Amino acid sequence: MKAAILTQGLTKRFPQKVKGKKEATRGKKNMKTVVDRITIEVPNGQFLGLLGPNGAGKTTLTKMLVTLLLPDEGTALVNGYDILKEPAKVRGNIGHLHGETGGRSLYWRLSGRDNLKLFATLQEVPKEIAKKRIEAMISYFELEKIIDREVRKYSTGEKVRTMLARTLIHNPPILILDEPTIGLDAATAVETRKFFTILNRELGKTIVFTSHVMSEVEELCERIAIMDKGIILADTDPHSLSALVKEQQKILIHILNMVDKKALIKYLEDIEGVKEVVLAVERSPITEVSVVVEDELKALPILASKLGEAGYKVTSIEVEEPTLEEAFIKLTTKKRE
Repeated sequence: MKAAILTQGLTKRFPQKVKGKKEATRGKKNMKTVVDRITIEVPNGQFLGLLGPNGAGKTTLTKMLVTLLLPDEGTALVNGYDILKEPAKVRGNIGHLHGETGGRSLYWRLSGRDNLKLFATLQEVPKEIAKKRIEAMISYFELEKIIDREVRKYSTGEKVRTMLARTLIHNPPILILDEPTIGLDAATAVETRKFFTILNRELGKTIVFTSHVMSEVEELCERIAIMDKGIILADTDPHSLSALVKEQQKILIHILNMVDKKALIKYLEDIEGVKEVVLAVERSPITEVSVVVEDELKALPILASKLGEAGYKVTSIEVEEPTLEEAFIKLTTKKRE
């Protein structure tokens, strides 16, 4: 089975400004590599999260995949079609949404409905099918009240919802979603994320999803690639990503009711296998404690038993993993140092 997306040494450079000159200057010495020889494979039906700080190269990478930018080196196959040799076929197999554009990928002096009709025509969707899909999209994204107004009169959220409808109008098998929930209110963002889950898990669409909201990526994506300075720093599932940056073995304990923290810390430090108590805070009615241990699996039952014997009411005890946000910060900070 062919991959949905396969990049091979994909590289993009842009001219950068030289001190003393008003405009960017071309030439090898003055070119900045924004995407640096990236080779990555995305299997059919996968939900991939692409993370990275501003300027990491995420948007440049996605724009090459959707044929908006030409690579300087390498190429990519999208649903088996080469982005350089078969760009029209690539565009027919992909739906692209760049949320940060604020609606610039729509025609502002056309109504939302006319935008959807236009893009359906450009994607060669048969008229009868297009008509049914447009009505379904209008209903799903609750665009009924504004769909016949000019797009320039839309709010940011209304533009984003219309762009989502436009992205899906030709029912593409692959979606490239660059900050798709930006500008949406909380309720609409939740519903939109549910919609992406349905598209991926029930309809089998491959999705590449960029976002600065870590909780979104963790909720949606089965695989995460962290990008910085044009290269992929890590590429794995969320759990393994956290394990990559784990520096200590920790256990997190929640104890019901306020306790004498000094006595609790002293008691824990005397238990075999405990190296250090790094956190003990009261979050009424729970006391939260974080403990560094020599071996997590051995320490879990021992700590649970000892705390119970001492009369502490343990409500939960678990291995403490770094959050996705902590993993992201550590990986990108390390690369920049």
